Amino acid sequence: MKKTLRISLLLLTVLTFVFSVSQAQVKQEPLSNIEGNAQSITNKLKAALTLTEAQQPKILSAVTNFLQQRATILSLNNSNPKAYDTKLKSFHNGFQRKLKTILTPEQFTGFQELKPVNNDMTNVLAQLFY
Repeated sequence: MKKTLRISLLLLTVLTFVFSVSQAQVKQEPLSNIEGNAQSITNKLKAALTLTEAQQPKILSAVTNFLQQRATILSLNNSNPKAYDTKLKSFHNGFQRKLKTILTPEQFTGFQELKPVNNDMTNVLAQLFY
């Protein structure tokens, strides 16, 4: 009986550790592959906004730049959330100004309508809004 209890406790400990490690990876994963995420976002925007051939590389560049900027301040989210929010807001404003120079007004409106309701980690577009 004691042996079964020890094995159960050991198994529970291992599962808890594995779950916590996988959760940490999920939280960091969106910014771990900036180029891949930027390409994925651009492909989604291409389909949703009917981007032209000329717009696509410009959007890719703007998205990549935004994700790189965001990655530089990610550590502030834990150590100084207020500074993180301020800088992220500044990056969002700059990104949207850049988009306005690339997209037509109709496309930009369509872009804003793509904002997910919440920061859904499974929706790659959430990285542009949250």
